[in-house]
Amino acid sequence: MLLSKKMGVYLNQAHFLFKQCFLTELVNNNVDITPEQYLLIDLLWDEGPLTQKEIADRMQKDKNSITKLIDGLEKKGYVSRKTDNDDRRRNVVEVTTFGQAQKQEITHIAINAADNILGGIPDDELAKVVEVLNKLNKNMKKLLKKK
Repeated sequence: MLLSKKMGVYLNQAHFLFKQCFLTELVNNNVDITPEQYLLIDLLWDEGPLTQKEIADRMQKDKNSITKLIDGLEKKGYVSRKTDNDDRRRNVVEVTTFGQAQKQEITHIAINAADNILGGIPDDELAKVVEVLNKLNKNMKKLLKKK
């Protein structure tokens, strides 16, 4: 198999399996959110309230997907939407008191899941993987800008 084909296959497998392992860890700890919902709420924990467009841009997802993620987190009480005071056409999404209270526990679960997934891989190898993935991302962003 060509090296470039292997790269695509292994990246896809790793992405799928990483999400599955993380989901299993969340379920085993009775946390009722998906890995993608976690990424969204973690973004809000780090950056504070954001508009739906800002979330979509940062997560590199379309607005419809972001709306579904927010809907799910809102139903579970983790986030709320409020009309932007500066532009009533926009919604600002913020973490609720309940969502904020879950931060430490869920972050601990996420770190534990990542540690289990990455267990046994030396730091220098992980650093190289991160470096290569960063280069891949830069190449792909350049290619997308050309279109």
